[in-house]
Amino acid sequence: MDLKLFEARLKALGARLDRWPGDEAEAALDLLTTSQAAQDLFAQVTGEDIGVFDDDGGDMSPLADRIARNL
Repeated sequence: MDLKLFEARLKALGARLDRWPGDEAEAALDLLTTSQAAQDLFAQVTGEDIGVFDDDGGDMSPLADRIARNL
């Protein structure tokens, strides 16, 4: 898996690798162990997800913005 595909899958499936198809999750983990850029991207997406979903009344605008960018 390259960084471009990793980013596309993160945007489509989110940062919870247990929700990814098994072979893609394994490839993502391999990339994460070797690529600082992948780690940074994963941290960014994870942070956005936490910012939206950690509070019951959380601000949904980061998620909406992320979805809009991918349309």
